[in-house]
Amino acid sequence: MDLANLIARCRSYEGRAADIYRTFAVRTRAQPDVCKLWTALAREEEEHARTLERAGRLLEPTDGWHVTLDGWEDALAEIDERMQRAEDPRIGGDFDRQLMAALALERTEMDHLYHRLSRLTRTPVGSTDEHLERLLSAAERCTNPEVQMQAGMLRARMLLARESHGHAVNHG
Repeated sequence: MDLANLIARCRSYEGRAADIYRTFAVRTRAQPDVCKLWTALAREEEEHARTLERAGRLLEPTDGWHVTLDGWEDALAEIDERMQRAEDPRIGGDFDRQLMAALALERTEMDHLYHRLSRLTRTPVGSTDEHLERLLSAAERCTNPEVQMQAGMLRARMLLARESHGHAVNHG
């Protein structure tokens, strides 16, 4: 897939994630703290989408179609699948189901792809750790064992990514 199309696709994912979190916020208006969580996460996803939009606009035209990034097909299919699950209206206002959908979505390669694209286009971005920590904090307070398991898997993924990045910085 060429770089310009991959940026556009990733920007679309970030926008869809923002829409999902906004929908969750609307469904939990009666629970102010929960609504606040989803609203904050939606804003962060919107910022990611704006960052990728800027990256696409600043991309040299020849770089957009001369640079290809192969090997993302499976990851993109997984993101699509989890997006569709999170968009399922049957989730409703059930906070546990919302958390499971959000945690599953955040465990995809979407975040990794976002950072990879920002590096390739030399578009500065901040860390997404705060975004994930906010979600994990809410999930770790939940007593549902399925939510706890999903949170544990995301936490492990974050730790592995940090270790891998630290290893690359120290030895790369």
